[in-house]
Amino acid sequence: MKYVVYVIFTLLIILPFAVSAVSEEIDYMAGYEKQMKVCADTQKVIDGVVQWLKDHHYENYPRAKETVEDALDQSAYGEDAKKKAEAFAAKGNWQQAYGWANQYWQYQVKVATQGLLAQKMVVDAEAAAQQK
Repeated sequence: MKYVVYVIFTLLIILPFAVSAVSEEIDYMAGYEKQMKVCADTQKVIDGVVQWLKDHHYENYPRAKETVEDALDQSAYGEDAKKKAEAFAAKGNWQQAYGWANQYWQYQVKVATQGLLAQKMVVDAEAAAQQK
C-alpha cells in the first residue's frame, strides 16, 4: 500500500510542472522542454511500479495481468506521441512539439494509474493468500 501512496504522491508533486502558466504568449520551446522533463520523471515512477510488479510476479494474478497488458497498450500509444513530439521539436515546430509532449504525458498518467491498480490487485491477492 505504501507503494501506491508513494506513486500518487510523486505524481501530485510533478503535476504542477505539467501545466503551463497562462499568458498571452506561450514560450512553446520552454514548455516542451519542461514537459519532457516531467515525462522523464514520470517514466522513472512508472519504471519503479513495473519493477515491483515483476518482482511480485504479477503474471500469476489474472486480473493484474490483464490490467498490465492494457497498460502496455497505452504505453505504446504514449511512445508514438513521444516520437511525434521529438520529431516536431527536431523541425523547430515548438507548438506541435509541446502539444504532443502533453499528449505523451497523458498516456503516461493512464499507464501509471493502471500500474497502480495492478499493484493493488497483487497486494490484495498476496494478503489474502497469507491469511489462509
